[in-house]
Amino acid sequence: MGWESMWAPYDEETYERALAFVPAGAVVLDIGAGDLRFARRVAGGARLVYAMEQREALLASGPLPANLIPRPGDARTLPFPAGVDTAVLLMRHCRHFGHYFRKLEAAGCRRLITNARWGMDVECIDMAVRPMPFRDLSMGWYACRCGAGGFRPGLPERLTRVLNQTTFEVDQCPECSEYGWNRHRLS
Repeated sequence: MGWESMWAPYDEETYERALAFVPAGAVVLDIGAGDLRFARRVAGGARLVYAMEQREALLASGPLPANLIPRPGDARTLPFPAGVDTAVLLMRHCRHFGHYFRKLEAAGCRRLITNARWGMDVECIDMAVRPMPFRDLSMGWYACRCGAGGFRPGLPERLTRVLNQTTFEVDQCPECSEYGWNRHRLS
């Protein structure tokens, strides 16, 4: 846990990119909320914000907006609140992406804003869109729901500029299959 705290809080650009994906009036779950820096900002446009942080001392930092509810504890084991439509996971070095994804999926969350899957930049994953099975990807960059990503090689003559700039959302990649992610999927 000590080394993870060296990588937070994030810079202004990271927060701005994440905030741009949060729709007005959303019910947001901020996983690993830290000192509530981001949660306070997103509360300005959200209907409700739950801020989960395992280091409880970070949550007790002055008055909070009325629509910001701190939830002390470990997000890996605490149940996620009902009614959350947008989750934020700004944790570049997260080792539990697949676990959080499954819990959010089971809770009915529709979008996940994160920098955890690639370890850089911020993406918004539309959780309502079903990904293609990895086996159907013949070639190209992929990002899996378990948190793995990479490039599936193919014939060099098939690689085009467009294909090289496209990332395919997949499920059941070799990494999640190897670790049993699909066998333990929540429904």
